[in-house]
Amino acid sequence: MGLRSSDMMSLTLSLALVSVVGAKESFNTTVFVPENARVGTVVAHHNTSLQLPRTYRLLDGNAYGRFGIAESQGVVEVANPLDYQIQSTYQLQILIDNGRNFTENTIVWNLTVHLLDVSRYPPYYNKTCETPETSSGIGLTRLVEFTDFFVHLSATIGYTFKDSSDIVNYKKRKVYFSFEDDSCEVNFTIGVSHDKDVAYMNYLMKADYRRLTQYSEDGKNKLSLFVVLQDYYALLDAGRIDPTWITGFNTYRYFILVSLGTLKTGTPVAFKRSVANFMAPSPYGESNLTAQITFKLAGCPHGKYGAYCDKNCTCKNDARCHGFNGACLCAPGWKGVSCDIPTPAVAIDVRPEGNMYITGNVSLQCRPVHINASSMTWWFRASRNNSSKVFIQTSRNFSISPILPETNGVYTCEATTSDGQTLERNYVLDVMECPSGLHGERCDRPCDCLHNVGCDRWAGCICEAGWTGPTCNMSCPSGTFGTNCKKLCRCENGAECNPFNGTCICPPDLTGEYCEGKQSSPFHTTHDTLQYFTLLLFILPVVIVAVVVRRRRKFLKEQRQQPVHEELQLVEVNQELNMADTLVPWERDPQYLTLGNLVGVGTFGHVVEGTLELPGELPVRVAVKTVNAKDNSGYVQADFNREMDILIYLYDRSLHMKEDEKVMHPNIIQLYGVVTLSDPKRIILEFAPHGDLQMYLKRLRDDINAVNWATLLGFAVGVSKALQELERVTIVHRDVAARNVVITDGMVAKLADFGLARDVYTNTAYEHTDHHGRDELLPLKWMALESIRDGIYSCQSDVWSFGVMLWEIASLGEEPRYPGPFRPNCCQMVNMLRQGKRMEKPEQCSIDLYRLMCQCWYDAPDHRPTAAQLEVRLGDLVEDANNRVPANDVVVFEWETTL
Repeated sequence: MGLRSSDMMSLTLSLALVSVVGAKESFNTTVFVPENARVGTVVAHHNTSLQLPRTYRLLDGNAYGRFGIAESQGVVEVANPLDYQIQSTYQLQILIDNGRNFTENTIVWNLTVHLLDVSRYPPYYNKTCETPETSSGIGLTRLVEFTDFFVHLSATIGYTFKDSSDIVNYKKRKVYFSFEDDSCEVNFTIGVSHDKDVAYMNYLMKADYRRLTQYSEDGKNKLSLFVVLQDYYALLDAGRIDPTWITGFNTYRYFILVSLGTLKTGTPVAFKRSVANFMAPSPYGESNLTAQITFKLAGCPHGKYGAYCDKNCTCKNDARCHGFNGACLCAPGWKGVSCDIPTPAVAIDVRPEGNMYITGNVSLQCRPVHINASSMTWWFRASRNNSSKVFIQTSRNFSISPILPETNGVYTCEATTSDGQTLERNYVLDVMECPSGLHGERCDRPCDCLHNVGCDRWAGCICEAGWTGPTCNMSCPSGTFGTNCKKLCRCENGAECNPFNGTCICPPDLTGEYCEGKQSSPFHTTHDTLQYFTLLLFILPVVIVAVVVRRRRKFLKEQRQQPVHEELQLVEVNQELNMADTLVPWERDPQYLTLGNLVGVGTFGHVVEGTLELPGELPVRVAVKTVNAKDNSGYVQADFNREMDILIYLYDRSLHMKEDEKVMHPNIIQLYGVVTLSDPKRIILEFAPHGDLQMYLKRLRDDINAVNWATLLGFAVGVSKALQELERVTIVHRDVAARNVVITDGMVAKLADFGLARDVYTNTAYEHTDHHGRDELLPLKWMALESIRDGIYSCQSDVWSFGVMLWEIASLGEEPRYPGPFRPNCCQMVNMLRQGKRMEKPEQCSIDLYRLMCQCWYDAPDHRPTAAQLEVRLGDLVEDANNRVPANDVVVFEWETTL
């Protein structure tokens, strides 16, 4: 056959069947070729014992020119990239001539080529880490850039070392990148050979500092570093080193394996680590170290990909080439590995291509590709409601001028051919920003901001600390300071307060941080002290009695008005007083806990998967919530402790039994233990293999027709049962939302509080607010009117939040959106809710389900359904869900509004 072994191709030839048909001979050959065979790979070779000149021609079966044949040699090769999904078998017909003429003594070679499906081929184009194209520059080009690299070491002996050079010095170190393109993960291995580097590695190995884990400053990436002592073949098998490194066994003494996690397009990832009072190698001794580095996807020049942008892309016809693996993103009208196979399609060209703003213009051009369109029609569907498509016009071009909030939506170009075939393409217009210098819902109000501050579409001028007013033209009123002048000064004795940072400016006769003390003369000290002591003897008993009476009256009044909320506070206080005794049965030794993959992470803590294996018991898969030991924020520790207390309290008050043992309510997350006697503090919880409800809903969006609404409403039934249990033991959850519901084994929905309550979640869900003198992050869009306005929480405020969770389910995990600002503050939310404004019905939501949501959002808490009523109503909806047809009726509700 004469095949090249380097092609690594599996090839099988069948028995040649020779026949005589008139004056022509024919024979058949069958071969098997992997679909990832490179261009130039030999597929088959016609051998003959006769030394006669021959000519070969491909007559038929070579769709889209996938194969080629040398005219005089009889060698069939791969001419263009193959793809099993597009065509798995080729029937090639090749005419062989003896050199005299093609009418006599010709031979027909019937070559059947079967493609073999290859795993993970073609390469996947992942838009999460889509790499930009860069201009060809001078010097070494890398797909991933290392920037802001800095190391600062200071030792007690007085030595200081600073290095801000590139981490990759090619005279000292070699670097090999490996990419997980399906998940956008970036890993690289550093080969250490320089004497100075080797000395550092020796010290790290002896001091058992071989592993390092560091979270990025935004908490979304984890850098893992592992030092390995010469393990060439194991690293080669794992794809972590360059195969050429194997030739120099003694070149590299150590390898540093680095994992960066997922890198996203246009999002640099910064890491910073400070270590105080650690023992550095001799002679430095006790030292302090600070190191930082930033990684970002820099991209490759056009037509290149790979870690060093040294590989050639095969993408054609204006396709984009992915920098990780060379995968091609085809333009409309093209398909195949290299986007070189035409296919009928419709494209939409958009002008302008850059940023668009409200009050601006946009032009859309419908362009048929590889089809003859007899007509082209434009349709529109608004994005803010559940309306059907609306006819716009029949034409190729369509312009929107001006762009307004109501013009946002889905624009569809529908092309029809003369034979009745219809193709369409969608374009989503979602313009949310105002042009520079304008704000307002329709961007029709000038900003006129002073001090060069920014201007928000909804809020207007974003004043710097110390300034307020529509254009930031006024300093903070007396007694206030900070951003938006929301913070109250604590200066005493009439002292002035700095409007920018709240620093008290004391007059000459006052002293102290808050100017609370007077500068006293030594001649008056004894006299003043005697006066104050005498006055205190008379006033103190009166003050004590007054405080006791006032607190007693306030306690009785609040007990009558808010029994559930007050009992919750008493539970928390009692738990704090008896924490040590309460935690004893739940305390777990960390040595029985094995930690695994990261599940979620936030600024002050994270959740990882783990295994708990207590002596004499079977191992249990668990989720481990951890608060950072270095975080000293009072409210973070308080939230963490409160969650431990409430989970233990729920277990103690539970009425549920399983095999003669008490268990948690079946719709509340199970507690397995806590770690409080050592740092870091941990809560060990039941593991939820299906994740939280919010992420579960988002995964369903890819195939809306496959959504099982009965299952989703069944999750809501489970949460309603959990709320009944909380009501029974007089506890208020205060954060009922899809993100706080987990789906465990058996597809059971359980109420939880993953993510350290108000800390882990992004600011789209939680907003800063100063509640009762304490700066908190609150889930405003999920909160009841009375909770935002008055700070009152009850079981009925949980019902309001439950209604928002139903909206999340009906919208498949969309973020709740009220009419008006996308991220309203407290005042804006209160005003909207008092005016009767509520969220609109999601597109796939039934009228009955939306009506139930709206009842959860009544102003008066007593008018909202109870958790038990919700279970009954939802049970009825579950029975009807499979037969439900989504309704697009217009429903008008009259809100109960308290002005």
